[in-house]
Amino acid sequence: MSFSARKIILSITICGFAGLAAVAGVAAWPMHPIRYDGAPEWVRQLETPGYGPQKVIYHLSEGAGLLDGRYRHLLQVAGNHVRAVGKDRLDLRIVMQSEGVDMLERAKHNETLRERIDALRADGVRFLICRNTLIARGIDPDRDLYGVKREDIIRAGVGEIASLQAQGFVYMKP
Repeated sequence: MSFSARKIILSITICGFAGLAAVAGVAAWPMHPIRYDGAPEWVRQLETPGYGPQKVIYHLSEGAGLLDGRYRHLLQVAGNHVRAVGKDRLDLRIVMQSEGVDMLERAKHNETLRERIDALRADGVRFLICRNTLIARGIDPDRDLYGVKREDIIRAGVGEIASLQAQGFVYMKP
């Protein structure tokens, strides 16, 4: 085998390893850890202007990712959003379609997800589920999903998003 052929095979092997490592969520090459000693007191005490009222849509259409990471991230961002704006000034709707509906299925078996969802619901966040997804995937919301009420089911995820945007809601994909 020529030197060029060996070089190409080595490059493909290295790229393949890096790609697999990225999918697994680990660094392909050893990295020096970043050390955080905590935010300084001036950052913690910093006074910033408050936010005005907000109407926001979070669109969730992806699967959970590694160890439910995508869902935990979305719920953390939503909690931060509620605390930053205030539950009385934030109208937040999480529109779930396709694999995003799986978050409520996983919550049936995951106490951490249930607690975060319940806390957000208590703060007025609405979790809206695409009826088309339920039909296409054969999901029974009463049996298969956590805490779904009839008023949480919407006709179509994309239709709901467009309707809410027409009402002044801002679209976000955290």
